[in-house]
Amino acid sequence: MSDNESPSPRLRRKEDARAHILQAARRIVLDEGFAALTMRRIAAEVGYSPAALYLHFESREAIARELGGAGMRSLHGRLARAAETVDPLARISALGAAYVAFAREEPETYRLIFMEPGFAASALGGEDEAGAAAFALLAGAFAELAAAGRLRAAADPAALATGLWVLLHGIASLKMTCSAFLATPEEPLLASMLDSLLNGVLRRVDQP
Repeated sequence: MSDNESPSPRLRRKEDARAHILQAARRIVLDEGFAALTMRRIAAEVGYSPAALYLHFESREAIARELGGAGMRSLHGRLARAAETVDPLARISALGAAYVAFAREEPETYRLIFMEPGFAASALGGEDEAGAAAFALLAGAFAELAAAGRLRAAADPAALATGLWVLLHGIASLKMTCSAFLATPEEPLLASMLDSLLNGVLRRVDQP
């Protein structure tokens, strides 16, 4: 089908059905948890027979992968725009701000892909390209600092990227679950913690 050609009514109905199924699956996971997501439960939610559901998705894991992939692509898109910042040190701050903003502005998506027990293991399973690409943006900024001699010799860019992700997830998840006890807004909290993290690994100009 060419770019200018409209999808056939049959294809459009199929796409609409898949979107309807995914919307129902997402609602079930968010309202009842991943354990409640079964093909029979989804079929009942959308008014299909279980057999009809299998015409669109081969398993609940296939549905989970679709949901998880969509969520990770959304996060990666947000981070990719922040990664356009040229200076790697400023880029780390921009990436962090974009991450916590994503969690604040799309809390259901964030909770689905990172905070729902069992979901991420089934949906992403270590094979998610968007997730790997998102992490690579964090690691790449630290790698550039290392290549430019701006990190201390013992600093490991990959470990620093992992530590940054742990920091970002901690802020994002605590803001969702313990906001009454975490009164400081995300941005100043992130800036303070990033300053502590980076000051511990950046090489001063007078260091060999």
